[in-house]
Amino acid sequence: MRTRTSVALGSTVAAAVLIPYLVTSSVANTISSAAGLNLSNVSCAALDMKLGSGGGLLSLTAEQTRNAEIIISVGARMNVPVRGRVVAVATAMQESGLRNISYGDRDSVGLFQQRPSQGWGTVEQIMDARYSSTQFYNHLLKVGGWQDMAVTQAAQAVQRSGFPTAYAKHEAKAVQIVASSSSGGVQQINSLSGCTPLTSPASYNTSGYVSYALKQVGKPYVWGGTGPDGFDCSGLIVWAWRQMGYQLKIRTSEQMYDVSVPVQQGQEKTGDLIFAQFKAGGPGHVMIVIKPGLLVEAPRTGLDVRVREYDAATENLRFGRLPTSQMTAVSKQA
Repeated sequence: MRTRTSVALGSTVAAAVLIPYLVTSSVANTISSAAGLNLSNVSCAALDMKLGSGGGLLSLTAEQTRNAEIIISVGARMNVPVRGRVVAVATAMQESGLRNISYGDRDSVGLFQQRPSQGWGTVEQIMDARYSSTQFYNHLLKVGGWQDMAVTQAAQAVQRSGFPTAYAKHEAKAVQIVASSSSGGVQQINSLSGCTPLTSPASYNTSGYVSYALKQVGKPYVWGGTGPDGFDCSGLIVWAWRQMGYQLKIRTSEQMYDVSVPVQQGQEKTGDLIFAQFKAGGPGHVMIVIKPGLLVEAPRTGLDVRVREYDAATENLRFGRLPTSQMTAVSKQA
């Protein structure tokens, strides 16, 4: 296996006959300044999407869509952080399938299967989706440290279910639902404080991981490679995050696509993922946004890790942002 260090601009340009994308001076400037990228204005999740859209990813009925909109809008009016809205939607998905049902275990009713006998209100009150959503959030906000809990732990702290881990399987779709809401307060947040737990790690971590990826330019593509001497497309992402002190819970481009919060074309930010080469099982390739219009990737056998420009429309690209729920903090690599 050949091992090469990161190449400078001059050697990259000189080797342009081997790499079909010319590295320009603007690319060089991007590489040299990547560690100092300022992401303080990263927007939260997808923009300008109506609930129920999202490329067919949501697959909700009209009833489920309406109930999800109520849950999210109530949370927005109460100034519940975006992560709290994800907890609420995931809970309702598990408890009622996002349906406002008038029956359940013992005297449980409604979206969250709240029980009149346990002080949640009367049956009539609980069957009002806005009332039951408000009650859920009131209880959630009283749980100490809920924002640092996993979604399933926060939901269980409120619900005290006999199946405490069941909420976890709904987290990814709940993220998609909240992210696609046009009325839930996630259209554009010019501060990471409200959405960091849901959508992306702190800005210095995001720019740092991109910087590590850029330093691998010129190293060979190796199928299954996760560095440091060679990488496949997703392996480059896994390795770069590992250098920043995060171990990803997913490995392949398909898995990354499944858990990512969708980001609209034109709204992608530094550190977001780009998915391409879609087949029945999902995308066959994943890349990293350096800045809109520019990416870094481990392309395929015979082509080294490289920086190139991209055109989302002509290349049929989709964008996503990894939630921190898919990352485990570990010791930062040297």
